[in-house]
Amino acid sequence: MDSTNKILEKTLEWQKVKLYKIKHFIFDFGGVLVEQSFTDNNLLDVLEHDLGIQIPRDSKSYTKKMNRRMKAGRIASKEYLEKLLEEYYYPHQKKDGALPAKKVNIEYYLELWFEMYTRLTNFSYKMENCIERLHHAGYTVSLLSNTFDIHVKSIELRGFYDIFDHVYLSNELGMIKPDIKKYKYVLKKLDTEGKKCIFIDDKLPNLVPARKLGMVVLKFESVEKFDQQLTQLGIGELSKGLRKQIKNKYENYKETKKKYKKAKKELKKAEKKRTKSLKNRLKYFLKKKTFLKHKEEYEKEKEVVEELEPKIKPS
Repeated sequence: MDSTNKILEKTLEWQKVKLYKIKHFIFDFGGVLVEQSFTDNNLLDVLEHDLGIQIPRDSKSYTKKMNRRMKAGRIASKEYLEKLLEEYYYPHQKKDGALPAKKVNIEYYLELWFEMYTRLTNFSYKMENCIERLHHAGYTVSLLSNTFDIHVKSIELRGFYDIFDHVYLSNELGMIKPDIKKYKYVLKKLDTEGKKCIFIDDKLPNLVPARKLGMVVLKFESVEKFDQQLTQLGIGELSKGLRKQIKNKYENYKETKKKYKKAKKELKKAEKKRTKSLKNRLKYFLKKKTFLKHKEEYEKEKEVVEELEPKIKPS
């Protein structure tokens, strides 16, 4: 097994979640909050049909290279199309006669691209409801998305970004997932640590850097599966102020543990002196009674905290 597969396998292992530390939920957009529309490929299909050309799309192609540059905000959607035409269309046109080669109407294809994306991407209202419940429960909800200008315009016009506390877009940051720098940037902007975040994405490679930084990662497969994952975490109810309730339970546990340890320490001291006098013997039995009381309370609270430290697999 090569190193990449080992890293991916490690990402899919069980994770212990300390719910009382979780403050942030960070979501991917395409494939999680909207179904994958594949409009980018659809547009290339249209260009191939209209212009009678072939546009390579494999991972090492010029097309993919330009697509990554577009997602990183280095070029706009219009320039992306222009570069593809310069590479795959104009050099291969037949040059008969004195007239120059006919220029492709880029604006037409940009408008078509925008309309296709707008019509084919529908926001999941079940996921919107889930995000609203996360807000209600006291969590900060952010978006971390690989995207580009023409998609952003469509999403902004429909108000899809409005339900998030923070929005981090690749074309604005100049970084794309799974570049770990992008995740580090988001943690810094949120002024938080990985262990306080749950990251949700539908692509396994995008989960790897988040896991490396200590985030709890969940691979999104469906709304129903995501609901199951939240239930496994112990936060399926998402009641008002849930995060505060979880934090209070842990604070109660810490206070009980503190009293238990103090009572245990005092009992040991009393035990050393109990044979010296009747007064010390009585003091020992009182300390023992106090110790047993705090021990019982501590063990009860410990069971509660164990429920707040579930184990979960990313998918």
